[in-house]
This record gives sequence, structure tokens and C-alpha cells, in this order.
Amino acid sequence: MYEFTLTNSVNDALQRLCRQTGWKKVSRVMIKIGGMRKVNPELMAFIFAAVSKDTPAEGALLSVMLLPVTIRCHSCGKISTREDSAFSCPLCGSENVQVLSGLELSIEALEVESNSINYE
Repeated sequence: MYEFTLTNSVNDALQRLCRQTGWKKVSRVMIKIGGMRKVNPELMAFIFAAVSKDTPAEGALLSVMLLPVTIRCHSCGKISTREDSAFSCPLCGSENVQVLSGLELSIEALEVESNSINYE
């Protein structure tokens, strides 16, 4: 299950960040994932609930933003996006293309609670 591996990696990164920064609780996580990874966002959210149990991210909402695959055609020079994983130019049909994006996996935004002291 590919989603498990990716989701577990995200949770591991969150735990490291919490240890390094002193955050006590992660309440929301937004990640960006390239379309070539072919993930199911709902499955990732389900898995995240399980792998984050007993960690600072337990109960956090996981949002997944899927990014399209972007290619550059070496025949016609056009840059285009693909919703599928066909490696051909949608404009001229050439298979002489370069993948520019589509494999991303990044934590884009977080909502956290810190252990900071409140001065009033």
C-alpha cells in the first residue's frame, strides 16, 4: 500500500519537527502531492489517523492537494499539464517530452500549538 508509506513519512517528518521546535500539538496538515504518485487522498487521511495515534499529530486534519503532471515537449516546445500519466504532448502528440513536475511530496502548511510561555 503506497499511501501507507507516504503517509508514514509525513507523520515521521511531523514528529521530527515537533521535537526540534517544541510544538506540542499539530492540528492541521496540508500536503502537496504530484499526480504521478497516483495516491488516494481519502485513503491517506484514513491512514494518517492511524499512524499519528499517540503522537503530537493525533487527531489532526490532513488535507491533500494533488498537483498535475507538467511536461515540456521537445518537438513543439509547449509546456502543458496532464491529468493522466501519458507521456506524450497533448498538443502535437510527440512522445519526445520532459517531465517537469509530478513527483512532489511536501508539507505545505501546518497549524500547531507550541509550548511557548504566555506573558500577560
